[in-house]
Amino acid sequence: MRESSAFPMAFSELVTYVIETKRASEDSEPPIFRLADLCSLYRDRLDQLGVDSPTVHATRLKEQLLFHIPELEAHHQGRDVLLAFKKDIGAILAQVSTYSEAIHLAKAAGMIQKDILKRKTPLSNSLYDESLKHTVPPSLLQFICMIEHGADIKSRLQHGASESDLALAQLLEYNCLARSSRKAQFHRHSKDRETPFALYVGLSIFAKTRKRQLIEIFHENGISVSCDRVLEISAQLGEAVVAQYVEDGVVCPPVLRNNVFATAAVDNIDHNPTATTAQSSFNGTSMSLFQHPTPAHPGEERKPLELIETRAKKVPELPDAFTNIRPAYITKNPNPPSVGNHSYRAPESM
Repeated sequence: MRESSAFPMAFSELVTYVIETKRASEDSEPPIFRLADLCSLYRDRLDQLGVDSPTVHATRLKEQLLFHIPELEAHHQGRDVLLAFKKDIGAILAQVSTYSEAIHLAKAAGMIQKDILKRKTPLSNSLYDESLKHTVPPSLLQFICMIEHGADIKSRLQHGASESDLALAQLLEYNCLARSSRKAQFHRHSKDRETPFALYVGLSIFAKTRKRQLIEIFHENGISVSCDRVLEISAQLGEAVVAQYVEDGVVCPPVLRNNVFATAAVDNIDHNPTATTAQSSFNGTSMSLFQHPTPAHPGEERKPLELIETRAKKVPELPDAFTNIRPAYITKNPNPPSVGNHSYRAPESM
């Protein structure tokens, strides 16, 4: 997060912490805040947001708190500065208008929606990248974290952004619409905001069940991409893998690394070999490749697949050189090759 947005975010959470602490202690002793403790919380939150060596000026922070919370008063006790609320703060908080809260909610929703519509999330060749947090606007992710874990600064320091927060933020971005049509029964999602989580759900269901109806149920509820989109992505992956095979000149899984010692295991695949016809029998060969990386020789990752935009829904075929194997004999009773006159030396007797 940029420093220009990190300072306002941390300060707003600090203000929320002060107000929420007062609300929670209405029936108990009034809270008293040490300015040094608030500075420490503010500094730790800035460091968590990515600000390098944040410097907090205690006097300026006190003035900002007194400006944004008029009911707060500062008192000096020796070298410490104590902040406390006025006696009538409870009555002031009780008279907060519900209309004001609704206006604040509407403004917050409009700001977050504006940030979502600005962003575009192109289709990536990896769904496990460490940069998944950058696929959603920071304002949306922070808002989800506040709802799930609390808006005060201590809760934010303790929890941070979890995987569930990131998943919810991605689903909200995926289902966000610039404008909705009253006549449309289903929302048409934009490919520019296909988040990794929605793609992952659809591809996972398709890989494990192959059930179109199940994928469409998740799609109608805004949790997954449609089944047609899953088939398009599957075809794109197939095109990219086949293109990689052609470029390498050999059919090799793209997950294998370069410059790593590898072994292979080859075995027959026989199904009903005693059948007299070829309709129920099958004979093939399977090959498994194993790589053995070491700390000294971890290998080199191959370049990522380049996805090609296509509307095809069928996975392409493998290269002919791999699928078509020339037979060793094409006749039923082949004649053995002729051998010229050649004499072999008799083995020496023991």
